[in-house]
Amino acid sequence: MTASLHAIVARVLEVPPAEVHDDMGPKTARHWTSLKHIQLIAAVEDAYGIQITPREIRSVRTVAGLRMLVQAKNGTV
Repeated sequence: MTASLHAIVARVLEVPPAEVHDDMGPKTARHWTSLKHIQLIAAVEDAYGIQITPREIRSVRTVAGLRMLVQAKNGTV
């Protein structure tokens, strides 16, 4: 799942996949704006067939955090 999540992040943020890493987030990536954050959440919801609550949306601060949220929602590891 990590590779597919990184591909989604790269596509939404319009960066090369090689630039995506677990510590990447809105505070460390200039491409990760508030609008891109919402677009990223929507793309992840579509890709994994999950729904993310507003509280969860606000709590996601890194790619690793997003992956843990997806894993918790759909049971993948």
